[in-house]
Amino acid sequence: MTQPLFDPSVLLFVGHTPEEVRTRLSVELDRMEAHLRGREADWTTTQTGREWSPAQDAEHIMKIDNSIVPMMRLLMSDKELRPMPQVPGEIIDGKRQSPAALLPSAEGMPFEALDTAWAEHRQKLEEMAAHVTATPGRTFWHQFFGEIDALDWLRMIAMHLRNHRKLLEESAAA
Repeated sequence: MTQPLFDPSVLLFVGHTPEEVRTRLSVELDRMEAHLRGREADWTTTQTGREWSPAQDAEHIMKIDNSIVPMMRLLMSDKELRPMPQVPGEIIDGKRQSPAALLPSAEGMPFEALDTAWAEHRQKLEEMAAHVTATPGRTFWHQFFGEIDALDWLRMIAMHLRNHRKLLEESAAA
């Protein structure tokens, strides 16, 4: 079995119970949305010290979240889980790298699409989150945290939102 790069217990700061995690997720979605709405002036500008623009961050976040919702749905079901490849993530210059399929496009999301796309993304995510509980024994591999259950996947989404928001806030202050 492949060993994870990080202990999944680091995700617990998001919350211990499903309700705590849902609350934190809503807070992080609110904070990220507010931050993104304030970035129209530099929406497509690559940020200082970063490789992406706010447009690319927004697109990447939605790609990640939209890819996880079906996994959580499957983990919450009684359908058979197939073994998945356990490919560890890559870290370059201290930064966790996203799988190629979840990287943003060169242009990122158009600012004009933000309101509609974010609302749809948030609705799907919160509808799924409303049903998420711990699923001991029903896990999927995460490239950095190893085998994690549905509740840990939800924690990971909240942490991912928080991390990208903090990076965007730092670049805006530079």
